Amino acid sequence: MKAGIPRCLSYYYLAPLYRTFLSNLGFEVIESPKASIKDPDLLSLCPTDEPCVSVKSAFYHAQRLLERGADFVLVPAVVSLTEKGYCCPKMIGLPSMLRAGLGAERERVISPVIDVKDDPSGWPTSWVSEARRLGAKDPGQALRALRAGLEALRDEEERAVKSDLCPAEERRTPVTGVVGHAYVLEDVFGSRILEVTGDYGEVVTAEMVPPEDVRRQLATVRDGELIWSIEGRILGASLHLIRNRLVDRLVFAYAFSCGPASIIETYISTEAEMHGIPLLNLAVDEHSGEVGLITRLEAFLDLSRPKRQGGAHTSLPSGSKVAQRGGAVQRGRPGFAAREERLVGLVSMGNLEIPVRALLSGLGVETVLPPPLTDEIVSLGKDIAPEFICYPMVTLIGQMRYHAERGLRKVLMVQGKGRCRLGWYAQVMEEILRRQGYDLRVVAVDSPFPLRTKGRALAESGRELGARLGILSTTRAAALAVAKLQALDRAAALLREVRAVEDERGAGDRRFRSFLGEVETSSTLRALAKAHRDYKADMRSIPRVECDPLDIAVVGEIYVVNEPFVNKDVERMLGSMERRVRVHRSLDVSSWVSYHLFKTPKAVREHLLTTGFAEPYLPVAVGGHGQESVGEAVLGRRRGYDGILHLFPFTCMPEIIAQNILVRVSKDLDIPVLSIMVSEQTGTAGLVTRLEAFCDLLYSRKVARTR
Repeated sequence: MKAGIPRCLSYYYLAPLYRTFLSNLGFEVIESPKASIKDPDLLSLCPTDEPCVSVKSAFYHAQRLLERGADFVLVPAVVSLTEKGYCCPKMIGLPSMLRAGLGAERERVISPVIDVKDDPSGWPTSWVSEARRLGAKDPGQALRALRAGLEALRDEEERAVKSDLCPAEERRTPVTGVVGHAYVLEDVFGSRILEVTGDYGEVVTAEMVPPEDVRRQLATVRDGELIWSIEGRILGASLHLIRNRLVDRLVFAYAFSCGPASIIETYISTEAEMHGIPLLNLAVDEHSGEVGLITRLEAFLDLSRPKRQGGAHTSLPSGSKVAQRGGAVQRGRPGFAAREERLVGLVSMGNLEIPVRALLSGLGVETVLPPPLTDEIVSLGKDIAPEFICYPMVTLIGQMRYHAERGLRKVLMVQGKGRCRLGWYAQVMEEILRRQGYDLRVVAVDSPFPLRTKGRALAESGRELGARLGILSTTRAAALAVAKLQALDRAAALLREVRAVEDERGAGDRRFRSFLGEVETSSTLRALAKAHRDYKADMRSIPRVECDPLDIAVVGEIYVVNEPFVNKDVERMLGSMERRVRVHRSLDVSSWVSYHLFKTPKAVREHLLTTGFAEPYLPVAVGGHGQESVGEAVLGRRRGYDGILHLFPFTCMPEIIAQNILVRVSKDLDIPVLSIMVSEQTGTAGLVTRLEAFCDLLYSRKVARTR
């Protein structure tokens, strides 16, 4: 049998493992050659436009191998390569994307798992299982082949390391650091970067930096050991090269819209500016013409020729914002009162600030509500956010900047580190704001469970906020906050039901708005319960029309789905369509809290149900709600819904994976799926037009079924 290894995200890092494993099992190994940019099918096989160029080219490489006689292609799901950090979600979901996008049978895309973090002793069994499916019946043989592959990988990594790195000024020629993903630097779109840079002197890459030096530098970054495995190596190597002045300048090459790159870019840029190292951030995509790319690179190399005075580098100008960072230069309203140092600013996602404020108030913390999201707030964030970051971070950092301009010193954000980059937003936003001169602390609060490992961190965050953490006061405050959260989400679900059938359009929305005020002012569980009963009674009494509305499930990324300003109030938009629409949505904040924070039995059952239905298409978690989006779409078909509306922000890694797979789900299950990518450029008029066309399609299908 012929085993194909396509050039893809993991190929450039793990190829020695793949080759050795397959050859030791007796397969004839063939690898896809480097593609030419002139190849006509290079990017056309990917079913959607949003993935990075390296994902798109993987479709071409896999298809080419299958067409040229490979019985199968090996594309592992690379979940994690270290004990603490995950890999990019696209490396995790790539096998499922290829299988769905190419329409390949299960046995033609072989995808064992590598998961050192969450399944350190169990992941090798997936390689044994896949080997058995391919005819290797002896588990011992498969394990020996895997061990040999891992040894070959270690040998290759050790050969790449250079032990003689020394300060750049001690070398005769300029030294340029070139860091970035190997699947960019060695791919058709970026392979000339190393070649051209080499014409200007010596080149040092991230792979040349010893692993122990990488780890030492990552330890200086808050939670640095938790960062994505490959991006952690890039970041640690970059910090080592900059801080030890091993390079005269640095080029950071990455794929356009790369999610992890948008996080580590902040740390690399800060450090380069602080040490006076010229930095070029070079984004590459399928539209990157070679001439333009090389011209920009050559201009940077010409302009950043090292200037040494007596063998030493010139220092960073004293006027630089980063050079002044002994402590951040305080910007904002001058002479703010000491009281404002005790205030805690909140950020918004839907109506989440109402229960969060109730919780903190019960703990004795004074809070400041965020301003309503507006284009002006978005502009505040867009001005300073990383270029390829997602829309949620733009709005969040815009609100934080607004708070900082008014003298606040602390802002609270709820998050947890995982596969999705959202878990890094709190500290990255704090870093960005400090670079801009704002002395703002972003306090991140994660789940308290399990208490043995996370309880202390939660208590420290509470004390930093100035909370009184007595057992009784904490219990009461938490109970009221959770009750408010659940009441708000249940009220919103009832509103979606009423919108679809109300006689007077907008009657339900008016009652819901008044209910929000009642929840905000309810200080006891009894008052909250009464307000909720009255709301339900009033909503049930709203006159209704006889109709058979369309049923549309809304799935996607949690912030975009739950924040009306960001999604242009799409639920209200659908609810007011000429075609009556009943919107169904299970992804709300209370469900997220129930599963991610408290792991309630009901929430766990619902999660397992959803991910179980996703498994035939996406069997692994890819971060965020990517897997759940696929599962909810499959469930929507089983529940008889007419269509699926999939919402996600620009460059969202998990949802880009889901979007690719939903194309196959839609085809297999005969259910229309409309995926809408949202950014600050999204216009209301265009969105209305797309939704109207989508509803017209669903209505015509519904009529045809009833004939």
